[in-house]
Amino acid sequence: MLLPSTTDDSLFDGLSPGDLYRYGRTCKRAHDAVNSFIRRKFHLHGLLERYFQPNDVFDFRRLQAKTGMFISGSTALQFLDRVVYPESDLDLYLEHRYRHVVALWLTQAGYRYTPPVTYPDETLDEALELVSDLPRLDGMFYTITPKGYFGAAIVLNFEKQNPCRKIQLITSHHSPLQLVLNYHSTCVMNIITHEKAYSLYPRGTFDERRSLLNLPLKSERLQVATTKYSARGWKIVSKISTEEFENPRSAFSHGLRYIGDGKCWTLSILPKLNLPDSTIETNSWVHLYDSDLVPTMSATVFVSGRLRYGYLIGDEPLRRYVSHVSDAFDGNYRSGEQQLDYIFSKMIEHFRQRKKANRDPVDSLGDENAPRETRSDFADTNTE
Repeated sequence: MLLPSTTDDSLFDGLSPGDLYRYGRTCKRAHDAVNSFIRRKFHLHGLLERYFQPNDVFDFRRLQAKTGMFISGSTALQFLDRVVYPESDLDLYLEHRYRHVVALWLTQAGYRYTPPVTYPDETLDEALELVSDLPRLDGMFYTITPKGYFGAAIVLNFEKQNPCRKIQLITSHHSPLQLVLNYHSTCVMNIITHEKAYSLYPRGTFDERRSLLNLPLKSERLQVATTKYSARGWKIVSKISTEEFENPRSAFSHGLRYIGDGKCWTLSILPKLNLPDSTIETNSWVHLYDSDLVPTMSATVFVSGRLRYGYLIGDEPLRRYVSHVSDAFDGNYRSGEQQLDYIFSKMIEHFRQRKKANRDPVDSLGDENAPRETRSDFADTNTE
């Protein structure tokens, strides 16, 4: 006999995501109870209604699909951790060339641009034109920019009153994901697109309540940030142990990663909307350690004038593959067609399938008998 949902809530509220899903695997009734709890508790619209009117939340998600914008920072962490930080801002990340349409939408939603104290008379139009768009050449690879906000093109602050709400719009010339991988530590490496939420290091963040330091604490700003998350319950660690390094199933294991892989926690956003699929899972990176077991995130950014977005490429074999298949873009599609990003995403998925099957991704192009990619580790926590 199942307990009432309210009883489930009182029990499940005390479980970490990992424990929650492990309980859900014990039997069908437990599985159904956990799924019901997830639908009730992981409700993004409730969180976003702190910043927007209910009808605007749907328009916001449509804007995400149109521009590739995602939520990150403390708001994404709050959503996945089932908590609310009353003083927190809403951090929005997107490619620089889509800044105008998002800024306009925010003003129509009742927000006012707040200029920096050093330029108190700066208008929104002036701020938007302060940094120009970079030319997008076909088939270019860029190294990830310096860590932290220094990799951002612009950071714009918006605010409205009654009640006071603040939004930060943070742009990147090539890929906003590079800014996420340059966060101070792993507990804030979470993103929310129009259709899914992802935690990149869920076991460390939610099961172990550890956050692996990704930046040296050389500035007061970084010290304040890590102190804040330490006060919120995370143990900030600067490096891992040898035993953890040698364990491929550890919370911070080294190797090639991509958005939505088996080490991520992937959660569908409800209600589902009739919108194009996101191509965010095309992005990859490599989690590395130096001889002192201090971590770093490594990737290059692939940019093409024929694609709507830039994509992180984690390793050299994939980079060679992307160079090869990008030649197929020439002359076949108009620049910026959303369909082309979808095709590119499927090419990357094909590469991963062939790599798992130990077959040459280039030689097997067009083969429809590719095995479906399996997920492991934290993959059991993917909820569709």
